[in-house]
Amino acid sequence: MIKEWKIKLLAFVILLIACLIADIMIRGFSTETTRDDGVRYLSCIGKVTSLDAGIAIGQAPTWTWSVDGQIVTLKILSGKYKGQEVFVSNTFIGDYTDRILRKGDRLYLDIPINNEGIIVTLPVGLGEYVRTPFMLYLTAIFLALLIIIGGVKGIGATLALIASGIFIAAILIPMFLKGYNPILVALLISALNTIITFMLIGGMTRKSFAGGAGALGGLITAAIIASFSSIVLKFSGLDVSFGFLTLGKFLWLSKDSNHWDFRGILVAGMIIGASGAIMDASMAVASAIDEVKRANPKLGIWRCIMAGLNVGKDEMGTMANTLIFAYIGADITLILLPMIQFGEAGNVYPFTRVINQEASSAEVIQALSGTIGLIMAIPITAVIAGFLIGGTHKSEITHESISEYKQKRQWLVPIIMLVIVLGVQFTYSVLRHTSVFLTSEAKDEQFSVSEYVRARVLKKSPPVESPSEVGFAGRGLASSEIMKVRILGGAYRNQEALVQNINDPNRMSLYNIEVKPGDEVLIKVDGTNEGIYRTTMRDYGRDGFLIYLAGLFVLVIILVGRFQGMRTALALGISILVIFRVMIPAIMSGYNPVIVVIAICGTIAFISLTIITGFNRKMGAATVGIIFGMVIASLIVLYADSKLHFTGISSSRAAMVAMFTVSQKLDFKKILMAGILMGLLGTAMDGAIIVASSVREVRIANPKMTIAQLIKAGMNVGTDVLGTMANTLIFAYLGLRLILVMTLAGTSIIAGNKLAVINTETVSAEILRLLAGSIGLVLIIPITAMVAASWDKITRFLGFGGRST
Repeated sequence: MIKEWKIKLLAFVILLIACLIADIMIRGFSTETTRDDGVRYLSCIGKVTSLDAGIAIGQAPTWTWSVDGQIVTLKILSGKYKGQEVFVSNTFIGDYTDRILRKGDRLYLDIPINNEGIIVTLPVGLGEYVRTPFMLYLTAIFLALLIIIGGVKGIGATLALIASGIFIAAILIPMFLKGYNPILVALLISALNTIITFMLIGGMTRKSFAGGAGALGGLITAAIIASFSSIVLKFSGLDVSFGFLTLGKFLWLSKDSNHWDFRGILVAGMIIGASGAIMDASMAVASAIDEVKRANPKLGIWRCIMAGLNVGKDEMGTMANTLIFAYIGADITLILLPMIQFGEAGNVYPFTRVINQEASSAEVIQALSGTIGLIMAIPITAVIAGFLIGGTHKSEITHESISEYKQKRQWLVPIIMLVIVLGVQFTYSVLRHTSVFLTSEAKDEQFSVSEYVRARVLKKSPPVESPSEVGFAGRGLASSEIMKVRILGGAYRNQEALVQNINDPNRMSLYNIEVKPGDEVLIKVDGTNEGIYRTTMRDYGRDGFLIYLAGLFVLVIILVGRFQGMRTALALGISILVIFRVMIPAIMSGYNPVIVVIAICGTIAFISLTIITGFNRKMGAATVGIIFGMVIASLIVLYADSKLHFTGISSSRAAMVAMFTVSQKLDFKKILMAGILMGLLGTAMDGAIIVASSVREVRIANPKMTIAQLIKAGMNVGTDVLGTMANTLIFAYLGLRLILVMTLAGTSIIAGNKLAVINTETVSAEILRLLAGSIGLVLIIPITAMVAASWDKITRFLGFGGRST
């Protein structure tokens, strides 16, 4: 039997060699391409060696400074002209795209060449900053920590991550590109990846089988909800932004993707995005039951199931926060939009308009379907693991043991569920009758109003065909129909109006609204006290369905978690309320977004843990672990900020805000960093509570266990979770960017070499988000295990006593 330290050493050597080889390849990158104009270009890496000292730079705090630019001298670091110098004019145009270069910066260059050398009469193109080496070594640090702390399981987790990457790159994406059904492919690949991940981390054991079976049940649940929702809400799958591109438009125009099932790809992304979190929940429950059974082999099926449910219920609330924080953090600009002023047009992006857009609705569906899937995975895993692992003492399933589980005031559960059902219906009724005023004026008994309202389609006229006005033809004639609608809210509530709706096959399906009588739509109404003089079709009415799905989500939480589920729902409600009523207004008021997010999310974490688990040793140990992990992750993010030259403008939405907002208080760079840290908090909460809750269940099962034994039990659960938790982050962010991965693999829409694309701010920010969170999580596991196991001694040392539960 090979000793573990020898296995670790071998893994370290392989990791170091792979890292060095990758670094050499990246730093030596060069390639030649011929552009459409017939000129040959060398793409390589250059280093800034000097700048024109006569240009005043860095004096203004915003993008409105008036300078001409920089004359930059760069030394070529790769390719056949390595060592030579080139000169580039870095012109400033006075907006967010300006970047001030510093001596020592490394960038990708596009140098015009011919057989005689560099063509000095043609300009050299400045590309992206070279960000990959930093990301490479950050990845190496993460994998090294995974091996140090996880040991053999950490190596298994690394292999599981590699297997996930192979599945995605070699199987999933090629099958998508060949036209196979994306939803079925995503389910198949996610299922195979789940099975392999559990086998690599947990081995061929009952624990792995139970966890895998529970994860598959959760995956199927998430897939059904996501697929059904996409049909009801009429998603096109084309509302996609990337950097400065509106990617959906480019894909729709491209011949490379004219056979893609965009709606199916969107749903596939939702399934893949949820698979990591579902695996994590299932592994935590199965691993906790296994450790409880080891601590007390006399425990039977029912006791094991209850222990697994206890851990799962604790995790349920924090994992819901994980997904919500991850998705909000990934696109924090989205929730800022309703509070941003755009010039003289006023508040043109109210929340009603934002939430009814496809991109926003899709992100809500992704979060809700994934969270419902992971909640359902918890009882499935607990039951299967209970029978498989605790099956040697079936006699313990007695009326007495069942009665121990029954809590007092059980009648509260159905009453609360009924209240939620009535509350959802009331919320929907209020929402559909409200309006959002854009402008409203009243003078001398005269008034004028412009507002967004919901309307129900009563009937439609037969469509009238006409030539397309999009600017090009070839896909058919446009059809125009007049719809009679009943306005459901606002100044003209219950009045009937006519709305023109044009569907043109020569424009993206995203912009075509196909409705039938009975459907609800969002329209813009302009009118006076004399009546309506203009109506404009805006979008499908999607928010009603989202309210009902959110209600189902809360019902599932309570149904599975009972009283613990009620506390989870309360904690989630407080989290969302604090985000929208405190955090967002604070950022919009000009406070430092990074400090605001750390303070607010830290408060949310403390409140959520106190509500979900109570004020006890679990909460205390988890809080210490979270603080430690967040500090480490924050330091990584802030250090990376100084190395990666981020601007914060990493999406089309952020670019639009930067160009058109009249607010001068938004620091997009700090907003990006704040979003990254916000995504980390959910993961930190989840990892810490899993370990703390597992240590508590083991202690209850066998109170005679020593601190060392409890630490070992906590580490066993934590290292089991490490591999699946890393998958949680990878798949959550991949699900949001799946269409981008397909674009890079199967089209030529995004020009330039693939390595340069990886170095774009959008992709680099996602990689940083993933790695910083993963490193923080790896370090949280041992800290929480030690604190949870030593809690009695710690509290006695601090003078608080040692009997907290």
